[in-house]
This record gives sequence, structure tokens and C-alpha cells, in this order.
Amino acid sequence: MTVNTMNENKAKAAITVSRQCSLLKMSRSQFYWHVKRGTFHAPLRLPNGRPYFNASQVEDNLKARELGIGVNGEYVLFYERSETPTKPKVTPASKADHTGLLESLHALGLSGLTTKQVGEAVDACYPKGTNSEGENDVLRTVFRHLKRSGIG
Repeated sequence: MTVNTMNENKAKAAITVSRQCSLLKMSRSQFYWHVKRGTFHAPLRLPNGRPYFNASQVEDNLKARELGIGVNGEYVLFYERSETPTKPKVTPASKADHTGLLESLHALGLSGLTTKQVGEAVDACYPKGTNSEGENDVLRTVFRHLKRSGIG
């Protein structure tokens, strides 16, 4: 076990507001909102004015968070802090195969198109990719783009 891990597991005599918020898994603003409501203990102040929490306050605040009963005895519901959602990977449109789209555009009367032209039109219409779009919507949008551009 490393020294850092041992130090983190020991109860400290005093901790900062930032550390308290980290232990409670909430932002400072949300924490102070709960302090104002009486859910958590307000921090004590050092002679220089810096806020801190002693070990018993930390324990009470953590217990309030865990049980859902504030230090003032009132019930409280906490929202879990959500993690940043991961964005789905978007395949760049230029690397996609546009053969089916090219055939559909030919069927709509646009002749003489190349896959490069179709790829550029898709890139222009959908810079982030077409993953969330339906085939018909892509076909309609690309068709209109090509017609306005005078291609085909």
C-alpha cells in the first residue's frame, strides 16, 4: 500500500471545502445550497478566514448524503452526478461507401455523377456524418444540394 493511499484512508482532523465536496460527489455551488438549507454542516473558519471541516462534521455530512437525512433531520433527495456522456464515434462521410446513394440519385434523374461528387455533397450537407440520419433524408438532402449546385 502506498503512502498516499494510507493517508487518504485515515480520517484527518480538518479538511477543505473542496475535499468535502469531492467526498460528497457534488459541486461547491450545490454543496453550499445544501448548507444554506441545513442539509450539511456549515464550515468552521480558521483565524485567517479559511473555511474547513473537522472530522465529526465530515462524518455527519457523509452520513447525511448516504442516508438521505440532513443534519437538520429533514429528508433530502440527492441527484447522482452524471458522468460526461461519451459521444458515439462518427465515421467521416468521405470514407463511407456512397454507391447506393449514387444509384438512387441516378434513379431520380441525376446522371453523370461520380462517387467523389456524391461524397463531397454528403460532406457539405452532413459535416458530422450521416449516422443518425435516415437513408431517405440523406437522399433528399443530397439531391437538393446537387440540384442547387447545378451538378447532374
